[in-house]
Amino acid sequence: MEEKTTFSKITIDSYEGPEPYLFVSYSHRDAKIVNDVLRKIDKEKFRMWYDDTMEIGDDFREELRTKIEHSAAILLFISKSSLQSKYCGMEIITAFKYEKRIYPIYLEEDVHVPPAISMILDNLQHVKSEVINSDKYIAKLISSLPIETMRALNVENGVLVKCKDGSPIIKIPDDVVSVGPSAFKNCEKLETIIIGDNVKSIGNEAFRGCKNLTSINLPSTIKQVGESAFRDCINLKELIVTNPDIEIGERAFENCSNLCSVSLPSGMAEIYGGVFNSCKALESITLPSKLTILGESSLADCIRIKKIDIPDSVTKIDDMVFNGCIGLEEINLSKNLTKIGKNTFKDCTNLSTITIPASVTSIGMSPFRSCSKLTSINVESKSKYFKSVEDILFNKSKSTLICFPACTDKEEYVIPDSVTVISDWAFCECNKLKSIKIPDSVYEIGEGAFYRCTSLEEMILPDSIVRIDDTAFRGCTGLKTLVIPDSVKDFGWGILNGCEDVTVICGKHSAASNYCKRKNIKHVEQ
Repeated sequence: MEEKTTFSKITIDSYEGPEPYLFVSYSHRDAKIVNDVLRKIDKEKFRMWYDDTMEIGDDFREELRTKIEHSAAILLFISKSSLQSKYCGMEIITAFKYEKRIYPIYLEEDVHVPPAISMILDNLQHVKSEVINSDKYIAKLISSLPIETMRALNVENGVLVKCKDGSPIIKIPDDVVSVGPSAFKNCEKLETIIIGDNVKSIGNEAFRGCKNLTSINLPSTIKQVGESAFRDCINLKELIVTNPDIEIGERAFENCSNLCSVSLPSGMAEIYGGVFNSCKALESITLPSKLTILGESSLADCIRIKKIDIPDSVTKIDDMVFNGCIGLEEINLSKNLTKIGKNTFKDCTNLSTITIPASVTSIGMSPFRSCSKLTSINVESKSKYFKSVEDILFNKSKSTLICFPACTDKEEYVIPDSVTVISDWAFCECNKLKSIKIPDSVYEIGEGAFYRCTSLEEMILPDSIVRIDDTAFRGCTGLKTLVIPDSVKDFGWGILNGCEDVTVICGKHSAASNYCKRKNIKHVEQ
């Protein structure tokens, strides 16, 4: 930057503001070619500051130093003229002092860089030094520039299609009615997004992976939030939803691991699958008073929730809703609940007791699998579909044994002769049970039915049984003897995995004998 002389000027606007920008270091003698390059960069919406005033003096030097200090990086145009300029030299040294990234752009083939400047470039340059001689090089330069210096929000017909703005705070323009799919995906610099009242929808994965986003306020105008819209926003702490008719897509806030405050409108009717899955910082949530459905895995792995009240408006709790909620100690179910899905309370390792309302007509497989502290399951007496006997859950006719609480003090148990099916994972991790007697009414043992019943030493299966499902005795490390009758024809996989000391007693040429031979299981034929 030299003494006052008449040269061409740069025609793009010089950025003035608090957001990250590129500092342009150049000689005014090169303004014409520099302007051509900057116009191409400007098309990609980068913020750039440059000087074209030709001012001199200590105050001006101090302004340049301040602009370099607050910049994100330096665009350094190198020519014979720039290397002869005392201002350009000062700018390079200042950039070195503040450890700024330098993007060197050679304007001439034969320019000689002094050793001191060359040393600085070797330490700070972020692209290979080349002479500008092609659009290909310009494209390479642009692709390497820091994204936080961009100011691009691409809007097409009212849809915000793509954000190329690296600013920490972004306000969605007033003409936007929809944020498109993946528009802000992985915008890691984004900390605050201001959504105006004109926005009606947010597309799938629109803000997924915005790991520094801290809060979201969805205005009442928003009617739809797409699947995984805010998934993996790991620093999101607060969510406010105001529109009761909003449709929030599956996994919209999944893995927002620091989300600790959620405000939902009382009129909201459905929470879709996986919406708050793995929100590990969430300690409590007030469910909307008009909620009817909790979708699959919607609150799974919310490990800090200790108590939850299900509003009486809820009629369905789908599969795995509370799966992995290891902190859950107390739950009050809706009096109008009709469905409890599969694995609904799986791995709720601190849940000790539960009461199932009389309104429940359907319970999926293994609802309390691995609930290691569960001592009692109660069923309201007016239930037409289920009953509890000595804290054990059966269907109403007692033909299916659904769940034996894992934390029971019982060491021996005789299964009632009304039972025909031992359900999947029915005795899972009942590691205090030493003896279980199965009546000759039972014809099927479900998947994982006796999984990790580590105190069992002997099991005698009656002649009525025809099927043993997958992993039925897996992890029964204390099992020494298992008697399998000839009636069993159907064997699942991994039935005795982890039962290192077991010996199977079976008939000669029986299906059990053939199974043991194929699996190299120790057996005795009788």
